[in-house]
Amino acid sequence: MNGKVLRLNRLIAPQDRRLVIFPLDHGVSCGPIAGLQRMEETVRIGASGGADALVLHKGMLRFLQPLRQPLPGIFLHLSASTQLGPTIHHKVLVATVEEALRHGVDGVSVHINLGNDQEAEMLRDLGTVGAACALWQMPLLVMIYVRGAHVKSPLPDSAIAHAARVAAELGADLIKIPAPRDRTILAEIAATSPVPVVVAGGSRVEDTRALLQHVEETMQAGASGVAIGRNVFQHEQPKRLLGVIAAMVHQGWSVSRAVEQLNVT
Repeated sequence: MNGKVLRLNRLIAPQDRRLVIFPLDHGVSCGPIAGLQRMEETVRIGASGGADALVLHKGMLRFLQPLRQPLPGIFLHLSASTQLGPTIHHKVLVATVEEALRHGVDGVSVHINLGNDQEAEMLRDLGTVGAACALWQMPLLVMIYVRGAHVKSPLPDSAIAHAARVAAELGADLIKIPAPRDRTILAEIAATSPVPVVVAGGSRVEDTRALLQHVEETMQAGASGVAIGRNVFQHEQPKRLLGVIAAMVHQGWSVSRAVEQLNVT
């Protein structure tokens, strides 16, 4: 067994090859938003609430050290941009695969945006990271979106399918995409991808049932899992919500059962 396969087995649940990713990298792009103001508490929720993997920037790995329970898989996020600058869609590398190895994480993640003036630079960076991941046998999660000045509105589902293919072609071991409006397109992406595809939770929604419906439809379309951040950590019951999402992904819970469990006092 090579190193990449061994690490992937720590990220993807072996019993069903599905996963729930809890991304906690928003603090760089958005600042100390609600749910991320006390990172030690949010990391603890992610570690004990049912997530298969967390996504953290390197400075926040410190909050894993005091935890005494078994940890989920950990991705070190390598790319960043902020809302304070003029080019929020231009992600640049702020960490390396070698740093990730020294920190002892299980994988790395890179966010790139297609359809903007910096697309070529981000593709180059993805190629560089992919080469290092192949060298060091480190799993690579590619979060790939289509955002920027050259993007049609509304975004066509074909652009999401194209983005997923770009990630697979350039060495992703896992791919995170936004949900296409047409779930048959998601089914086609998942069926033809050579690596697992997970679907983002999207913008913050107040309707929890709608979020859970999104999870159910995502899994029914054949995706390998979900990656949901702010819709969990900004929820009034983040740990319980994370748990029912995990049950939907791994145990096939229905929306109705998930809502019922979430409302248990």
